[in-house]
Amino acid sequence: MLNLALQVNIMLKIIQLNVKGFDNNFSYIIFEDLNKSRECVVIDPTGEKEIIENALKENNLSPKIVLLTHLHPDHTELTEYFESKGVEIFTPKPKSFCETDFLEKIGLKIKIIHTPGHTKESVCYQIGDNLFSGDTLFVRGVGTTAYGGNNSELEETLAFLSTLNQKLKLWPGHNYGGNSSTLKEALNNSHLKPSKKILELIKKKVEEYNKKCVQHKKF
Repeated sequence: MLNLALQVNIMLKIIQLNVKGFDNNFSYIIFEDLNKSRECVVIDPTGEKEIIENALKENNLSPKIVLLTHLHPDHTELTEYFESKGVEIFTPKPKSFCETDFLEKIGLKIKIIHTPGHTKESVCYQIGDNLFSGDTLFVRGVGTTAYGGNNSELEETLAFLSTLNQKLKLWPGHNYGGNSSTLKEALNNSHLKPSKKILELIKKKVEEYNKKCVQHKKF
């Protein structure tokens, strides 16, 4: 289902897409409504390709760049599809804790905040008053460190995020506890942990998902 959410200002628009995928995944399309080229940014293209393609067609948009928040397959499974169409792919690499870089694409200033913890290469993207957090931080809880992460690094990352503008709107990589919130609200909920039963279900789901990724390429 398409959730059209929006506006840091009159021009910036964010389309949040529930693409299903591994587990209630979100992909995002960001663009400036007055941009005559109708170019856009896509974050974490995954799940059902048709959902993303339909949103692009309905809004007459052309992807200019794909931004990945980290390299777990449930956030990258449509990367090769977009790359085959000539779309630039930005792949994060491990860097110093909370180091920042900047990109400027289609008139948008994109701040890249390196936020290791969930994985070594995890990043958050700040565009205007919006923070796209991938699996670093959800509306309720944080991404597990069981698959290539580090707990102490995640704690440092959360401490750093608490120094940012707490009114930033948080857009997470999964619908765990809600579609979006303020950064402050999400950080207040960051201590919430899934039950042992839920963790066991997630572990089983990850194993099944990884098998599927090996057996099938989803374009």
